[in-house]
Amino acid sequence: MKSIAIALALALTPTAAVAAPSRGAIDFEETSRFKIRNVVIDGRSDVIKVQKGGTYRVAMEVLHDCGFCGNAVNQVIVGLAGQDRAQASVWNGKQRSGGGAKRVNGAVAEDNPGPAQWVGVEFDITVPSEPGPHAIRARYAQNYYGRLLTAEGRAIAQQEYPDTLGWWKVDRPNGPDVKSTIGYVIVVP
Repeated sequence: MKSIAIALALALTPTAAVAAPSRGAIDFEETSRFKIRNVVIDGRSDVIKVQKGGTYRVAMEVLHDCGFCGNAVNQVIVGLAGQDRAQASVWNGKQRSGGGAKRVNGAVAEDNPGPAQWVGVEFDITVPSEPGPHAIRARYAQNYYGRLLTAEGRAIAQQEYPDTLGWWKVDRPNGPDVKSTIGYVIVVP
């Protein structure tokens, strides 16, 4: 489905709009860990066409529900295909998303004792000026410290944890693959 969206976006003129994603559909699932839906880049769609690289705002919803994770602290990290590290840790918590921001191991996290809840996160992604499609991808990390970028979490000063971003390739030598793609920023010359 994403490849059709890319082909359509590449065929559009620079001033044409890209169709908005369907609401509620699961855009990506890291089996037995988390799901992502409703990805919107710069308030437009999950696939956007731009004239130059730069920093773009991404909003999406995350449902983390990892029953086998025990008492571990987990993260959802996001970056660009082909890069050595993730660019952002966007969700941090224990087994289930929701329940509000708390301090866990000194970092802002969610520790929801009830059923997992969809939570909205927002973050910036930096895209190079190189023309072509730049795939935004997601994966999990389990590094004890990350950032919680829900509205409540963003209201609290948080640092980025470089070791967490290094999980990008920890067990995947080439980083997350095409199945991990949640959106595209297409730079048109």
